[in-house]
Amino acid sequence: MKKTKKLFGIAALVAAFSTISAGGVFAQAFSQLPLSFGISSSFISDFGGGVSGSITEVAAPPQADSPPNRNAFRLGHELYWHPHYVGRATSVFFDAHFVQFSFSYFTSTATHRARYSPGAQHTPYTSFVQGGGHPFGLEFGILGKFPVELSPLITVFPLGGVVYRLVLGGSAVNPPHFTSAAAVSTNPIHLSAPWFRLGGGMDFNLTAGMFLRTTLTYGIRLRNRFENDILNSDPVENWQAGVTGTPPNEVPFDQRVWADYNSSRLGHGVDITVGIGFRLR
Repeated sequence: MKKTKKLFGIAALVAAFSTISAGGVFAQAFSQLPLSFGISSSFISDFGGGVSGSITEVAAPPQADSPPNRNAFRLGHELYWHPHYVGRATSVFFDAHFVQFSFSYFTSTATHRARYSPGAQHTPYTSFVQGGGHPFGLEFGILGKFPVELSPLITVFPLGGVVYRLVLGGSAVNPPHFTSAAAVSTNPIHLSAPWFRLGGGMDFNLTAGMFLRTTLTYGIRLRNRFENDILNSDPVENWQAGVTGTPPNEVPFDQRVWADYNSSRLGHGVDITVGIGFRLR
């Protein structure tokens, strides 16, 4: 028993010594890494995402003494709805040679696009719905990089990692013909989502302690809560009555329309950044 305790004690001492040694080696290696910080301005975009599904319209002339035949005239066509925005961001970044941390404030202008495909007796067309105002918010990013020095003036690096875009303003806009049995919030924070970004950059030395940094990344956005809520909701019919045709051949009609959104697409966009960095060591 004493021998076993002695062996455990020796093992614990070895493990502690190894941990301390590894920590010391890591601290020494980190202390030798080049460190820098800077400010930058970026072009940001989101050209995809949204939801898709089908719209069903049923219409018929109403009958005086009985309910209308709801199947007398039916249209079914595919619909793809997605947000589209471009904007700019102002950022501060901290660079530890192999990793870059960033914090940004962004503003943008949004457009929501609905695209219909052909259906029975329906010609294809595209409609643009302006909405969403000017989304703005914060971004938090961590990107890995591997610098390669091409000359005393120029260093290039591949770049990849995760950015979380937190939307604080600019309300979401419901897609066409969408009515849900349960309320779907248009709170702008529900548009927030993580982005996975991949690209590259270049540093151009201006002086011994200052450099110009440019980066270009392409990102994929995961589905946000607003899109999830739409997909998980139950569609509700919208009833409508009116008159079709021109005098004297006007015909009253009774119509119902509903949209069933059942799939989503990944958002995607390009970020282009230009900034000034300052070396700490």
